[in-house]
Amino acid sequence: MEVAVSLSRRPEGGAPAGSPTRPAVAPAPAPRQHHPELLALDAGEHYRFGFDMNSCIGCHSCEVACAEQNGLPADTAWRRVGEFEGGEFPNTKRFHLSMSCNHCLDPACLTGCPTNAYVKLDNGVVAHHADDCIGCQYCTWNCPYSVPAFQPDRRIVTKCDMCLPRLEDGLKPACVGACPTRALDVEIVNVAAWIAEHAEADAPHLPSAELTLSTTRIVLPTGDLGETAAASDFDLRPEHPHWPLVVLTLLTQVALGVSLTGADLASRLVAAVVAGGALGGSLLHLGRPAHAWKALRNLRRSWLSREVLLLGAYAALAALSVVVAPLAPVAAVVGIAGVFASGRLYVVPGRPSWNTPLTILAFYLAALATGPLLTGYPVLAAAAVGAQLAAWLANLVRLGRDSRREWNGTVALYRHPFGWLTTARWALAVGGAAAGFSWAPVGFALVASGELLGRYLFYVTVVPLNMPGSFFGAARRH
Repeated sequence: MEVAVSLSRRPEGGAPAGSPTRPAVAPAPAPRQHHPELLALDAGEHYRFGFDMNSCIGCHSCEVACAEQNGLPADTAWRRVGEFEGGEFPNTKRFHLSMSCNHCLDPACLTGCPTNAYVKLDNGVVAHHADDCIGCQYCTWNCPYSVPAFQPDRRIVTKCDMCLPRLEDGLKPACVGACPTRALDVEIVNVAAWIAEHAEADAPHLPSAELTLSTTRIVLPTGDLGETAAASDFDLRPEHPHWPLVVLTLLTQVALGVSLTGADLASRLVAAVVAGGALGGSLLHLGRPAHAWKALRNLRRSWLSREVLLLGAYAALAALSVVVAPLAPVAAVVGIAGVFASGRLYVVPGRPSWNTPLTILAFYLAALATGPLLTGYPVLAAAAVGAQLAAWLANLVRLGRDSRREWNGTVALYRHPFGWLTTARWALAVGGAAAGFSWAPVGFALVASGELLGRYLFYVTVVPLNMPGSFFGAARRH
């Protein structure tokens, strides 16, 4: 069977093509029963997973088989079993949901990847090429199911490929073979029919299949499940702060604020130094910084590729403007575009608290709240701080009106455990804006400190869309 690209086969339990050599692992417990029907895809047909919730007993055998088949370390999972409960005592029920990559028809991981490391094969499998991954983790934000996993030992993102080498041999994936109740299977789906009607991909506490056209077919228990609660509903914890990105976003915005409001040599020099430092610090976010140049490969679709190009061009133009003053306005215009791309890449359905135009507005307001204090425009800085506070409150109101955990969870995190940091963030910003009228350096230091806290809170208070978690396992966080 032909596929869109040629993938090197790997031995049972071996590493994907292009990956570092790893010790051999035990073969998955799947029986080697051939299924000729898997080799007979017709035009317009794809492979997909099928899952019967009535049969799943939550034994996690599928997770173990997947990890063994792919040689995954203990902290990396390509398939997860989540839980949710319903009913009232004593008539309560617990349900399990086993899920890996849904091999979506419109995969968000593929669309956003700056290096084109993902490819949708002719057989429907969404494959990931390790050699092209730079470990930026943007796909982990884009995927509403939080499927791609950053693998620390390889410093890249990895994911389920439906055991593609096994499929090509007429064998079912390891997770399917290991399931003792046959709750999991691989099926063939007609793409056109699934696009027209894909309600069977929806289940309680799952993101809507409309977001990416998930192909996993889920058989739900019969009857009305009533009100249910997922295990992860009781596990609200902060996300990773991504400090290199805090540095990148904040410093590029400070530099832009200086470029927009200052034309003298000192201002041009400050903008150049700050923008250059921001780009240098951002490399620390990548798992494979030596391959950072690959981030320019997907300018057609990825906002991250556009951010890299535009902010890189801005930093270069800002540096040149130090000696060629007429380039300063050009640098400012490119910087405006770069900060837009920077903000736009966070506007993704998988992160509800970021998924609003207010995110882009907040990035521009950060530039105007800081840079003008260095160039002698304290009134503009004070107005920007006030607008920032209004935009932040508007976003909290938007999130608080939604009862779903991924929305109101952000509001809860701002209150606890980050209530005191939230208060300090705005006290520093407002106090700095006031101090800027009489002592600009102090005003800038206070406002910049407030912005630093604000950007930290931006990352740690986001609550991602995800599948239900497990009562006995922490939810995956990026």
